[in-house]
Amino acid sequence: MSNIEDIKNMTDLESKLSKSELIQYNRFTSKKRKLQYLLSHAIVRDICGENIVVENGKPTIKSGFVSIAHKDNWVVVAVSKKRVGIDIENTDVVRNFIEQAELLGLPKTHDKQTFYQNFIEFEARFKFGDDADTANIYFCEYGDYLIGICTKEERQNIHFILLDLNKNSDIK
Repeated sequence: MSNIEDIKNMTDLESKLSKSELIQYNRFTSKKRKLQYLLSHAIVRDICGENIVVENGKPTIKSGFVSIAHKDNWVVVAVSKKRVGIDIENTDVVRNFIEQAELLGLPKTHDKQTFYQNFIEFEARFKFGDDADTANIYFCEYGDYLIGICTKEERQNIHFILLDLNKNSDIK
């Protein structure tokens, strides 16, 4: 997890991208979306020593699986030897929970925490793909943000790390 506002040396991060990643990166017109893409791909490169390849619309790496999500200025990346899906939401946003739940086919609730857990679980399981109903879902709170990870890993094998691009620190 990292904040795009912490990016200080874009040239260094851009140098971590493969040719195909650089082409995709340069297609984005939104500065924020470019930064989200750049940061998520640079994180994977730093963690795995690999670039991300998109296959069938999903990001992949040679050594395992990757899932990426972003919200506001935050980017979250999940890397695993097993299939994985991740999502992040700002739980401080005011929404009509009943209406949103209805639109997404989620259980109706007036409770903000329950709505966001249901919403994030839906997104993370979607990104996980086939067989997501047999996978575990884990949540991590970070300030006003809730992160959900869908995986077949056990909870003790999951590590949440906040990256500020200058140093790493565990968040939970």
